[in-house]
Amino acid sequence: METENMKNSKEITPFDNCPALDGYHCQTNSLAKIFHYYKHPLSEDMLLGLGAGMGFIYWKMKMGSSIYVFIGGRGNIKEFFNDIGKRTGVKIKAKSTSSIKKAEMLLLEKLSKKEPVMVYGDMGFLPWFDLPKDYHFGGHTFVICGFNGEDTVLASDIDQKASGLKKGFYYTISLEQLSKARSSTYKPFPPKNTYLEFDFKNYHNPKPEDIYSAIKQTIESQLNPPIKNIGIKGMRHTAKELLKWPNIFKDKELRMNLFNLYISIEIGGTGGGCFRYMYSRFLEESAKITENKELAKISEKIYESGKIFSEVGLLFKNAEKDQDIEEKIRRASEKFKKIADIEEEAFNCLSTSIQ
Repeated sequence: METENMKNSKEITPFDNCPALDGYHCQTNSLAKIFHYYKHPLSEDMLLGLGAGMGFIYWKMKMGSSIYVFIGGRGNIKEFFNDIGKRTGVKIKAKSTSSIKKAEMLLLEKLSKKEPVMVYGDMGFLPWFDLPKDYHFGGHTFVICGFNGEDTVLASDIDQKASGLKKGFYYTISLEQLSKARSSTYKPFPPKNTYLEFDFKNYHNPKPEDIYSAIKQTIESQLNPPIKNIGIKGMRHTAKELLKWPNIFKDKELRMNLFNLYISIEIGGTGGGCFRYMYSRFLEESAKITENKELAKISEKIYESGKIFSEVGLLFKNAEKDQDIEEKIRRASEKFKKIADIEEEAFNCLSTSIQ
């Protein structure tokens, strides 16, 4: 018999204190579940902000014979977990292994102690996702939080289709299926059997100085990026580059990249508005902790930026069929300029407010 959040029929009871939390982004949602399990719950917004996890990037890459452009709102990818750890007193270590056997042994060791485990897996091999046949993305995280003692485990994840707040659910998966997803070698971001280890012994609630340190890090990445395709410079670069797309791409490739723009801004685990709604709520939450009312005012500017990001994404929701595609590209270019202006002002104001 299925429970409300159970997606398939082989029911396994989740470990104690492991709810299938609704959420926004796979990494912050997985972290929120782990923090909840250890009885130190933090919001996804706070986790994103503490890890300086909001940013901007325009990245062009070749995949086979096609050119693929990724436009994303994450920042601080490499140090995200370390920075959350530094600002909460939690030791967080990402560990990988090339051995499928060792990966499973380490997982089962933790599950036998009824400890949930945050893992990476290729979405293309996860049975709860309804994705195109050749789709692969190994940067996805979820939590294993139950085990039948034999060959099946319980995963906890969030719905990939919805925008904004996504429904949390449990799903039973065989160790064989899980192994295939965790050891996938498909690019981009093969998961390499990566999992995270946590030590909450020295946990402390985020202090004003932790919050200010995280905000300063985000200000720096947005206002003073090392290259032109990141941060606010990256937004202005995107405004120019978009106008070239009709001459760079063949029609099918153009429409695919524009539709991907909608996915990466609105659907793909950003909380909507390219992570800006999440970061806006982080600033609101931080205003209460720091007793700095300016943060709440600036959060409104970031929310406004998120709304325009959503408008950009929604322009290309039906990119596959739209007839007025070049006009929509022109409008998107103008919106990127507007976003850059708003965020430049917002981050300059943030810089002044936390001196």
